[in-house]
Amino acid sequence: MEQINISQATEKIRVYLRQNNFRPYFVAADCAPAVEELKKSFEDLDQIYGSNLCNEDFPFDRDSLIDKLTALEKDAVFFGLGECIFFTAQENILLHICERTFNRKIVFVCRGISNFLKRLAADDFKFRTNHFCHVAGKEIFSVVKFNPNLDIATDAKNFTEFLRLLESGKSSVTVQTNWPLVNVKEINSYFEAIKFREPQISIPPNALEDWQWREIFFDDKCEGYPPEHWRTFARSFKRRPTIPYLNYVFEKSSSFEEYRKNLFFALLDVTDEKIFEDFYQQRKAVVKNISSEFLSEYLARLEKLFDGSEAVKYLTDNTPEECKSMIRAVQGLREIPSAFEKNFPALKDYLTDYIFDDEKITTYFRNYKREKLFNVADENFNEHVQALALERPYNKFPSRQELLEKVDGRAKLYWLDALGAEFLSYIKARAQRIGLASRIKIARAELPTLTSMNKNFYDDWTGDKFDKNSKLDDLKHSPEKFDGGKCSAPIYIVDELKIIDDALDEIKNFLTRHPTEKVILTSDHGASRLAVLFRNVKTYKMQSVGEHGGRCCQRSEENIKPPLCATEENGYWVLSNYDRFTGGRMNSVEVHGGATLEEVLVPVIEFES
Repeated sequence: MEQINISQATEKIRVYLRQNNFRPYFVAADCAPAVEELKKSFEDLDQIYGSNLCNEDFPFDRDSLIDKLTALEKDAVFFGLGECIFFTAQENILLHICERTFNRKIVFVCRGISNFLKRLAADDFKFRTNHFCHVAGKEIFSVVKFNPNLDIATDAKNFTEFLRLLESGKSSVTVQTNWPLVNVKEINSYFEAIKFREPQISIPPNALEDWQWREIFFDDKCEGYPPEHWRTFARSFKRRPTIPYLNYVFEKSSSFEEYRKNLFFALLDVTDEKIFEDFYQQRKAVVKNISSEFLSEYLARLEKLFDGSEAVKYLTDNTPEECKSMIRAVQGLREIPSAFEKNFPALKDYLTDYIFDDEKITTYFRNYKREKLFNVADENFNEHVQALALERPYNKFPSRQELLEKVDGRAKLYWLDALGAEFLSYIKARAQRIGLASRIKIARAELPTLTSMNKNFYDDWTGDKFDKNSKLDDLKHSPEKFDGGKCSAPIYIVDELKIIDDALDEIKNFLTRHPTEKVILTSDHGASRLAVLFRNVKTYKMQSVGEHGGRCCQRSEENIKPPLCATEENGYWVLSNYDRFTGGRMNSVEVHGGATLEEVLVPVIEFES
């Protein structure tokens, strides 16, 4: 059908108004400027707007519309019918009106339904010649319907406001309505709202939860959050992470939940050794401060995937749980894997040689610490112990009392119970790391190496002193801290080092507050792990009962002559190898009371800030 200009359309309407014909007239005018021109051209007529017949979120119905039109007392121009039909698909209203006559002349200016009107005109010659014209011009509506449950501001908050905006000439409108509209784009979630606002973003709907999409919609700032935060994951869809491991994790993750898990697990899928080390270090930094439910699952996965020390490659010292898993992984070995020392630097410091004046003692503690870590009772080492049991090289070390008498009496004394010489290399390295100047000396404890025989140094100290720290000794007497069983992995080493760390931090804090002071760290005795492991060696039955796991027993006149590996001190027989006196129940962690080097030698360390 021919399209005409606005002037021609106005003339056709004027002809209609002069005729004696009370069927309505329809103008298909899709272009908003044309509608405005018609409004101005027919200001002399009543101008009726369909939005005034609507009830908030409900469009006008056919019956109310017919009642309104029937009651007209003047000729009128009606706006909004086309828009209402276009977005509600209620074409039956138009069909009903076309067939009726009214008391007054009515012109319907319709946007959006020109095709429907043209079909009616094609079927009815009388309609297309006397009751219809089509104004040239085309305009495309762009309407977005937002679900009312979304807390999003829109141009219109119900159908009435929506239709009123269309009647005013708007073509692009956002609306919230429960009415089932057609020919609109529907937004039913905050994810869809974001995609509508930023269509260039390629992101799956299940990447985040609904509440997270809502937060992003109202606040899309995602910079400055830690790697494990969901906003960091969301940011990655716009700007890929600059950290290669995070980018690798992101590429493997279609949702934030997958991303969280992959922060831990993605390293297991890295097969390229050229990038593994970088990824390892980046992952370690990323997950360091994350308290995650995935850690236990990660450790369980490692146990299934790898045998023994291979798992160490994928572990860090971020958590005590991982450190203990590394210790479990090297049980029964004879050599320390390179990955172990790299990934567990605190244990490397512990295993590093402390150089004694006597090479035999240096070698002794080197082997002792490895036997303790590997949890093995090696006969070659036992033979070394047997030889030293006769030599008793601890006797060439001064007593603790001798050394304490020579130190600055104004220093503050720190007693860490059960701190043996095995920890000297660790203490030295840790002190350097936290900025403590140290002067290390080594003393021998009184025999037997019991606290009751070795506490006078603390009781008789006339200067200031810290409260006695018994945590290390308590740990060695606490089998519940252990995996269980005398030969289980010595995971308690992790706790030992932590106790020492805390003690050194306490000393550091004191010296920071009192920079002119000094602190003397010492102990009553050490303790032996291997005396527990070698539990099947010889036992000696004496008249008196063995004490402290059989490491010593009280001397009595009825006692048979003890073996050469026993020495007499302070009314006790004390064993300097891993044999036992009968009657003493062996502890499952460590024991003291005997005269092996790990039990007898203790540090006397002077600290300054």
